Amino acid sequence: MSTTESSPTETDRQALLPIRSVSQITGVNPITLRAWERRYDLIRPTRTPAGHRLYSQADIRTIKRIQELAESGMGFAQIALLLKQGDTESSREQREATPAPEAPTTPPPRSLLDRVMRAAIDLDPAELRAAEVTALMWLTPEDYLREVLIEALAQLEARTAWPDRDLGLIWLAEYIKGRAEWVADRPGHTSEPVVVIDNLVRGQPFSAGGLRLFTALHDDRFHVRLLPTGLTESQRTQMARRWGARAWIRLDTAPPENPVGRSAGAQVFWCRLPLLEPDDGDQAVDFMQRWRRLVEEDIQHCREQVAEALGRPEPSPPQLTRH
Repeated sequence: MSTTESSPTETDRQALLPIRSVSQITGVNPITLRAWERRYDLIRPTRTPAGHRLYSQADIRTIKRIQELAESGMGFAQIALLLKQGDTESSREQREATPAPEAPTTPPPRSLLDRVMRAAIDLDPAELRAAEVTALMWLTPEDYLREVLIEALAQLEARTAWPDRDLGLIWLAEYIKGRAEWVADRPGHTSEPVVVIDNLVRGQPFSAGGLRLFTALHDDRFHVRLLPTGLTESQRTQMARRWGARAWIRLDTAPPENPVGRSAGAQVFWCRLPLLEPDDGDQAVDFMQRWRRLVEEDIQHCREQVAEALGRPEPSPPQLTRH
């Protein structure tokens, strides 16, 4: 770590990379990279005249080192001290010739996204919990929900086949639903107006699209609640009424011919979010691009409807992370 902005060598200057490229190389998402810089002063990328961050190869090496130390359980105050000591030693030895570094004997740690996906594939609750503990050392619960958990679910939905695929998707979706409810009820967040989201897709848990709608409405400062799946109509109505819902969003592949306008004192909206199924041979990246385009349009449409009905300003478009 350096206490001033990076001063890369001529070779490094030729290889300066934007934050998105560095995220792809290291597996660390941009929000985390910015948090390491702003909150912990662990890295100092150079800036363009417009303020955009550019990272040198030395910065990338530092990021990978931070990953290793954080994955080992070291706190960020200790990491900062260790990196600072390393800078001091490096400056002292800069004039001396040093042998080439030895190849690492162990593979680098997986990114948080990879760890969550692997935990779902293996149905491994211990690994999922360990990934969360690591993530919450530097990410807010909202960022972890949006950038890691829901993104992992979306990418797993894009895979055509893996052992116990349906079971793994249901298991991860239910876990994410629980974390979303925790985020909604954290102290300090708004308690009204209440918007409930109701998943009516038969035999399916909340999809990545439905959970992404939750985060978008949460960002709009609504108190969003997720109705349990499998309830009868009267039970769902009772819960919406007990929660004091003002808007009730029903997710389904096709709304009824004569949808009701109000129920349990709430304005009712029917939203169709894409439940795409990847075809055999369908490239995951192509599937994800198609899914993102469709889900972004549908989420924005739902947000506009709710904002207008509840007298809120028009929400800003959702910012979906591209991986």
